[in-house]
Amino acid sequence: MKKLLVLIMLLAVLTYSWGGAKKEEGGTVYLRMYYPVGVAGSLAQLMDGLVEEFNDSQNEVYVESIFAGGYMEAMDKAQTAFLAGNPPELAVLDAPNLLTLMDIDAIIPLDDYIAEEGGEAFINNFLEGFMKIARFDGKIWSIPWQRSTPIMYYNKDFYREVGLDPEKPASTWDELAEYAKKLTKTDASGNVERWGVLIPNDYWLTMPLLLQAGGVADNEPGTYIAIDTEEMREVYRFLHKLAYQMKVTTGVTPWSQSVSDFATGKTAMLYHSTGALTYIRNSTEYDFGTAFLPSYKRQVVIEGGGNFFIFKTDERRQTAAWKMIKWMTKPENTAKWSAGSGYIPVRKEAFDLPEYKAYTDKWPQALVAYHQLMESDVERNMMTHRMQEVYDMLNVLDEKIRGSADLSIMDQALKDAQAEADKILAKWQ
Repeated sequence: MKKLLVLIMLLAVLTYSWGGAKKEEGGTVYLRMYYPVGVAGSLAQLMDGLVEEFNDSQNEVYVESIFAGGYMEAMDKAQTAFLAGNPPELAVLDAPNLLTLMDIDAIIPLDDYIAEEGGEAFINNFLEGFMKIARFDGKIWSIPWQRSTPIMYYNKDFYREVGLDPEKPASTWDELAEYAKKLTKTDASGNVERWGVLIPNDYWLTMPLLLQAGGVADNEPGTYIAIDTEEMREVYRFLHKLAYQMKVTTGVTPWSQSVSDFATGKTAMLYHSTGALTYIRNSTEYDFGTAFLPSYKRQVVIEGGGNFFIFKTDERRQTAAWKMIKWMTKPENTAKWSAGSGYIPVRKEAFDLPEYKAYTDKWPQALVAYHQLMESDVERNMMTHRMQEVYDMLNVLDEKIRGSADLSIMDQALKDAQAEADKILAKWQ
């Protein structure tokens, strides 16, 4: 009997893996959910644990959670699976991929499901800063999940060491440069032992600098990216000054490495995602704080992170996927995800839960990103058609300019990148 049961289960898994979810009337609906881990830390176990709780909570829907790599890898796998005719029913994907998913007709709008839950009364429970990128063409296409903003981490012990007030982090570009100079530490031979600040090479961190300088990053329809601008030049002049004139940061800083560099004391300040908080908290012996991004002409921040998308399959599986989304985004589950990951709870009610208050009382650093959302200007993350292609091109540009001590290459690099972006988006312009 036991062998027969194992055989039945094996056949069920193979049927599901090859042909998508089973569709027997009245039976359990089986779904596949792709999800990414976009920052340092072991979040896969936390996600799998939440999915297991959902599966145990009822018997109508069973979800298989499938780790799909980082944000770009998860998008590539989901898109490839859809085009091959075997999409996941549900996926957590980088929210700016919306237009790319719409262009291949891979996803469904969620307005009918939202209307059944109370319409705006339901949506208003989500932080508005995270809903901007979910809306397009008068519809809502995704639901926030692992959401973040870039913030600044800073080492309070190092602040004390050089005579800076650990409760007053750098709050402007000028202060950032001044503090970074004091915090950079070299040995007797002039080799850097500790950088003053690290700003990883990623357009998600370049974009808020551009906005802070008074620039405009893209247009609302996602058909144009502003690259060859004076504000972009101002950003790269500032970063060049930090790296090559003041020598308080590196020219090229890998995204993942920068988090471990902060945790181990190789840099005193770090620009990074809210989602790195739990890794830093668990990996460092230093007293550290979190702060708003230092401002310039504007105090502005962008949002980021992943949303739930429902892929086009059939009505039964789409409805089951919505049930999963509703459960996952309950206040208590968003609070649990936040406390375990560092991402911001996407539901307002989560901040009032006793267990989440106990967490933020112990780790007030977790509330800084939320206050930044509430107290700063918030702009939508970059979102275009062929988003990943544009994003890759911008990251290549960033590394090219910042990796060179010769700033004279900047003008031509920006012009070339603008021409390339215009060519990529020409179909929609």
